[in-house]
This record gives sequence, C-alpha cells and structure tokens, in this order.
Amino acid sequence: MKSSNKNNSVSRRKFIKSGMILTAGLPVMRMYPFSFSDINSANQENGDELYSLFCDPPVTAKPFVRWWWNGDKVTASELLRELDVLKDAGIGGVEINPIKFPVADDLAIPSLPWLSPEWIEMVKITLKGAEERGLVCDIIVGSGWPFGAEFLEGDERSQLITIASRKVQGTGVVSIETAGLLKEAAPQISSRGQGDSEIEFLCLAPLQMDTFAQPQWLPFDKTQETLKIQVPEGEYILYAIVKVTGFQSVIQGTVGAGGPVLNHYDKDATLRYLNRMSDALFPELKGLKSFRSIFCDSMELEGANWGPGYLDEFKRRRGYDIKPYLPFILFKVGGMGHAIKGTEITQLSGEAKEEVSRARYDFTVTCMELIRERFLLTYTEWCNKHGFLSRVQTYGNEFHPLHASMDIDIPECETWTGHPDTPNAYTPVNKFVASAARLSGKKIVSCEEVTDIHTTFNVTLEKVKIVCDQSNLSGVTHSILCGYNYSPLTAPYPGWVRYGTFFDERNTWWEYFKQFAAYKTRLSALLQETEPYADIAVLHPLADMWTIYGPQRDPFPERWYPSYQYKVWEGIHRNGNGCDYTSEEIIVKSVSENGFLKYGNRKYHTLILLEVESMTPATAKALSTFVRNGGKLIFVGKEPHKSQGLKNHKKNDRQVATTIASMKKAYPSRIFTVAPPEKDIVAWFAGVQQQCGVTPYMKIDRPSEFVSQIRQQAAGKDIFFVSNCSPDERITLHVSFPESKGTPWLWDAETGERYLYPSVSGDTLTVDLSPAASQLIVFDTSGVRDVTLPAQPPETAGAELNGWLLRMEHVNGTERQRNINALFDLKDDETTRSFAGRLYYEKRLPDNISQYHWLDLGKVHGVSEVMLDETNLGNHWYGRHLYRLPDNAGGKTLRIKITTTQGNFLKSTPENKAGYVWTQYQQWAPAGMLGPVKLL
Repeated sequence: MKSSNKNNSVSRRKFIKSGMILTAGLPVMRMYPFSFSDINSANQENGDELYSLFCDPPVTAKPFVRWWWNGDKVTASELLRELDVLKDAGIGGVEINPIKFPVADDLAIPSLPWLSPEWIEMVKITLKGAEERGLVCDIIVGSGWPFGAEFLEGDERSQLITIASRKVQGTGVVSIETAGLLKEAAPQISSRGQGDSEIEFLCLAPLQMDTFAQPQWLPFDKTQETLKIQVPEGEYILYAIVKVTGFQSVIQGTVGAGGPVLNHYDKDATLRYLNRMSDALFPELKGLKSFRSIFCDSMELEGANWGPGYLDEFKRRRGYDIKPYLPFILFKVGGMGHAIKGTEITQLSGEAKEEVSRARYDFTVTCMELIRERFLLTYTEWCNKHGFLSRVQTYGNEFHPLHASMDIDIPECETWTGHPDTPNAYTPVNKFVASAARLSGKKIVSCEEVTDIHTTFNVTLEKVKIVCDQSNLSGVTHSILCGYNYSPLTAPYPGWVRYGTFFDERNTWWEYFKQFAAYKTRLSALLQETEPYADIAVLHPLADMWTIYGPQRDPFPERWYPSYQYKVWEGIHRNGNGCDYTSEEIIVKSVSENGFLKYGNRKYHTLILLEVESMTPATAKALSTFVRNGGKLIFVGKEPHKSQGLKNHKKNDRQVATTIASMKKAYPSRIFTVAPPEKDIVAWFAGVQQQCGVTPYMKIDRPSEFVSQIRQQAAGKDIFFVSNCSPDERITLHVSFPESKGTPWLWDAETGERYLYPSVSGDTLTVDLSPAASQLIVFDTSGVRDVTLPAQPPETAGAELNGWLLRMEHVNGTERQRNINALFDLKDDETTRSFAGRLYYEKRLPDNISQYHWLDLGKVHGVSEVMLDETNLGNHWYGRHLYRLPDNAGGKTLRIKITTTQGNFLKSTPENKAGYVWTQYQQWAPAGMLGPVKLL
C-alpha cells in the first residue's frame, strides 16, 4: 500500500495533480486528463458494490477503541469531548470499559460505583452522545477481568480443587496441622482473593505406582485443627484434596465491580450476576440507541475447575468415578493456572501412568463442557434476550480453544506489540478464534489490538500498522484498539494511562493517526464483506497435550506441544497456501466428496495432523472416508495409533490403529508422513509442498520469513492481502496466481483508489514491498476502465545530502537548534537521548539538480513530513520515506519534519510517575532521521 502524502491545507485534487508517492516501491502519480474520483464514480455506476463499499466503508468497519473509564471518575462534559476527539480521528466506536484507576493524580474527582444511578446516568449520556456522532457503543460486563464483584457470596465465587501433600512414614500416628495443608494448597496467583479453603478428601497413596490402585481414603473431621493420621507400615504420600472458594479477585476491577471473581461453572450464579446488570441498567436505556454488543474480557480464571455437582456430572458424562484419580491429576496452582512443580507426589509409571493420563484428559474435557454449557451458552442467550450480540475472549485453561469461539456472536482474540511471547504480534490463539468464526459462518473476527505493557509511549505509527497487518493475516477482520484512556485535559501530562498503546491526542503522532484509521477501515470493510479462503485444515494434538500435560493457558501458553505448533500456519501462508484450524468434532461432522473435506462453506483438499497420536475411532473413520474420496492426508512426525480417554480405551485403541493402518495400505498415494520442522518453518513447508504435491494458489519464487498473505473471494473477484512485517527490509517477490482469473489491480486502502497492477510480465507479478508495506491485489473479471501508471523510480546510487541545521521542538516546551554534519540516532547522544517532539532538518538544495526527481530520506524513526519552501510534499508514517520532487526544486529550502515518540522523555523523568512507571525498564528507543538522505 502506498503511504499517504496529504496535508490538510492542500486539497485532494491538488495533491493528485502535484504528485503522490507509493511507498510499496510503486510509481508516482503524475498529471492525467482525468481524476481518480471520476474513475471511481464510473466504477460505482457499473454496479461494483464491493468497490463502492471499499471507497465509502460503514462505521462498523472503522477501528473501535477500548475506552478505559479510569476509576469510573467520569463527567458528562469530558465524555462528550472525548467522543468528539475519537470521531475526528476516524474511530467508529467505543467499548465502555470501567477499570481500576492507574498511577496518576486523580484531581480529587470521585469514582462512580458500577451500576449506581450516577454511573448509569453517565452511560446514558455516552450512548446519546455516540448516537449523535454516528458512533457505535459496546460495554463490558462488570469491570476488569474476569468479571466479578464485591456482592458475590459463598459458592457464587470462583472455585478450585487442588492438592497439598506430604511424605509420611509408618507404622504410627502422624499429626499434621490443617492450617499448614490449607496454606500449602493456596493458589500462588497475583490476583489472590480472600477465599475460604476446606479439605474435601484425605488419602494415602504409595510413593511409586506401576499398576493403578485406588488410594486409601482416610476419615477426618473438618473442624479439627490438627489431623491425627494412622499410617500403615512403609512410606506414603499423604494427599489432601482441597477446595478453595473465592480464591481469585477481579484483575483491575474498579468500585462496585471488584472483589471476588464469579464462579463461571455455576449457571445460576452466572444468571444472577448478569440479571443484576440488566435489571439495573437496561430499563434506564429506553429510547436510546443501545449497545451493539456486551463484552467479556480475558477469561484468566487462574485454573478454576470446580462447580456444583461436578463429581456427579463427571460420572454421568464419562461413565466412571473421577474421585480415585484426583490425587494424581491435580496439582498446586501457580500464576495463570499453571502447575507448580516440586510437590511431593506419587511417581507413576507403566499402566498406572497411562491410566491416570487418560483420566486427566477426561477431567479436562468435562471442565470445558461444563463451562461452555453453564457460562458461554448462558451468556450469549442473556445477551441475545436483551437484543445485544455477545463478544467474548473465550480462551484459557478452561475453554476449548476452537469450539468456545463458535458459541459467541463476535469472537475476539488479541494482538500485542512489544511482548516477548509474540514476536509476530498475533497471539497463538488468534488462528483458533479466526478459524472458529469461519467454521461457524461469522464475518466479524474482533481483536483487542496493539495491546502493550512493554513499549508503551515508544510505539510508532509504523509499528501500529505492522502489528495490525499481522493481526489481519491471522484472520482478524475488526480492530478494538487498546486503548484510549479517559483522561481530562487538566490531568498532568501524559494524563491517566491504564494500559495499552498510547492512543491519545497527547501523543506526538496523533495528528497523523487519522491516516492509519482510514487505511485500517477500508481493509476491515473488505475483509468483513468477502469470503476468506483456505485450502488446508490443520489438526493440533490437543487431546495428546491435555492427556500428558493438561490444558494450557491461552493466549500465552506455558507449553507448545509440539514446540512448533503455532508456527505451522505461518509456513503455510508464506508459501502461498491458506489454512484453518480444525478439530476432531469438526472432522467427524464434515462431508468428504470430490477430494475435499467440507464443513459448512469451508472446504479443504489437504488435512495436516501435527504429531497427533490419539483420536476417537469416529475421527479415524472420518479420515479414512476423506482419503477414500480423494483427499490428501499429511502426518507430521507421528501417526495416530490410539484413542483418548479412559473408558473402553483398549477397544478404542485397536479401532483407531486398525483404521489408520488399513487406509495407509489402501491409499498410499494420498497419505504422507513428513518429518517435523526444526527451525526454518518457511523452508520446511516448501519441502512439504514438494514432497506431498500440495499446489499453492499463490506461487512465490522466493518465500520470505517477513512476507505473508491471505486470500479472500467475492463475486467476480479474487483478493490477496500481502504484507511485509519487516521494518527494515525491502522485499521483492515474483508471484503467479494459477487459480485466479481476470485482470490484476491494486486497491489502495489509504485513499480508496485503484489502478492496474503496474508490474506484470505474462502471468507473473513483481510484488515490491518496502519495509512495513502491504498490498491488496485484486483479480477482477469485470470490464473496469484501464488506468495505467508510470514506472517506478529508477534504482540509482543518487547524490547524498549532508550538512543540516537541526531544530528540536520538545514536548516540554523547550526549543534548541544545532548544525550537524552527519545524521545520527538521538538515543546514541546523551544530550539528545531524552528528546521527544518534532525535529526539523533544514538545508538549501543545490541550484542544479534537474537530473533528480526523487528525495529518499533513508531510515527514519518516526513520521516524516517534507516542505520545499512553502510547498508541502506530503508525509510518510511508515515504510519507505520517498518523495517526488517538483521540476523546479533546485535552490529551494528543504525542511524535513520528523515526529518522534515520547518514551525516551518519560524514561528520563522519574518525577513523572504516570509516564515513568511504563518506561523505566524500557530500552532507549531510536529516534530521528538516520538517512542516508539522497536525491534520485
């Protein structure tokens, strides 16, 4: 995509006539005997509804923001002012999100308790103000995450069954303090609540066990402070099975919706909580255009696994009693529900280890079934009953990563910047959530986007684009930017900052944000209104992982199993294919015909299993049917040979093994086993394509680790979104599209314009992607009027410009200037390291430069804007900072404005607690124009 070269004082028509730069390495627009607006009008008259939508997207395609109502310290006038700011910036909607007050001066403004009459009045004012401005409103349930409140009591609060253990030796009586066992079993989590603990069961088990035997259950009195335990001769592990109620507090909950987390395994408690909100709030909203959706934030339940009647429900669903296995499948709970190692436990081997592992799997899926039925379905039904859509981040230890999002109207994932566990921005769960939306026929895949706690105040607009592009590649179609902070202008700089990237009018690059918003809006509109394409389905070894290790906490799982599992889809897309994730349930419910596995409107010619060892006999049978009807099956590393779960497992194991062996023998040309990847996932899948005969729909001469793509389809159009995630590398690919028909066009998401693809040779397109650039390539079979653009600027050595007057306008109000011979990174000079604001590099161009037509700024950290005397040549907020020079540029004064981020300044001011708390541990960020600056 080209980077916008606009100035508010210059009309769009004048800009087109004076020249615009396409930073994806594409040509400059020159003067034509027509305007692009005339072409677009003609195309709309020809009935191209998709392009009309692209030119004029609906408000629902615009980015929304997570609007942190910090401490619920809100006033009517400020709420309306901020709605104006957001509308002017190109935002389409807000998610009202009350949150705990951050580190800042609260200006003595009181907090309005959640659901209080005063708080409800502010919600009404916001809804009316949003409607008047054409904005959409969502609202979160409660405050913070997971939701709860101070009014929850008893078993309404979240529950966990866990263990404490001791090694004991007999013969004799052992005395153990009850309080010590309860303390040992207490979850080691950061959001610990003031819960109640009690021992449910007490038992003895051997130190080692090869063949499973029930533990020896011990009688005890729950009222005793000291337990007297008669231990037989020998060494044992004493297990206390402990139930902890109210163990977790709402993370960052504000007044009225803090306190203990709800027990999401309790349907009655869930309904009571939700009805408390609807009874208090919804009647007051009559006559107002109300919410689009009700949102439920991160389900970080910290390992909650218990609810009413669990033991009976387990026996009814699984056909056996789970109680004898509890000592061996439970663990001490740490942060995010992860297991704490080092507890005294029975060492299992042989048949005992196998049996316990299968029981662990059954325990896991039972928890997932119960939370789906008692919370997820209940929540969506409640939302729909009141006329709203449900929007939920349905992932974590307790949720099926694929199926859970299929039960939600608007499933949501998250994409971060600066997080060490997300080098490509999207989190591992994104592809699960997007695939669930595809499989359940949903157009909107929502995303908490550009979340940040590691590089706050140092995120550039270019980084925002890279992150959001990566988000779209993972399947996202709509952005909820994280976040916009409610913060009065009277709050000391930088204001009230709770979380996320600093989307705020006090951000130095805010004046350019609207250009990003326009780009993002058109891209979202196109993705929401077209059909995503995938030709490959990928099955993860979830059953094996749950059997061996238990569930993992998405979106940041402690363990990847196998270690490359979340990289495979990247290799597939970077090599020109597309994929969805699937599940055993989806495979069994699919129809196999004509070489495809079909589920709803999704169909796949290839199914890839990632080291899957266990599956149900029904899944194995479905795979056999798929292959028999012409499908292609690829086993990575391992092959299925057993079933999951405990009941009838030996019989089921034989059925699975027999089915897999039979189909391999019958259809050897359609079933492949490939070695797992080691390091280079792109090269690995290229090898899979060659070995297994997987034909890409987009043939790429040299696939890159930085470039990925997705394919969308609409009537008469085949659409490809291609993006370069590297902020430094310019990448050129030679690409062909064997399945695509029609003429290739380039649609510009920044301006809404389109034109014939400029670099076509036969069936091959030369896709030139500058750093951080993206392209929308659209094959169109309709007879759209031709528009041809000149060739791109020549690749020449050029003439380097040196010697600058550097003027520095600091956000703190100071200004200074200096002459510099060579360009430098401000972070490398102690005298400039703490700068934040606007830099102006000035020099007079030589008189005789008629042979040069371009200005290339080289490497820039920040947003660039160029003036030549009084003529504005535009700006670039990402990618290659390349500008077209007018014919009479010689002898004129060149002024290059670079807008930096603010983090370095806030890092250097410990007295500014609101900013320093986020920046104190950050590295100094690069800033300024590094060049080399050249005339081309």
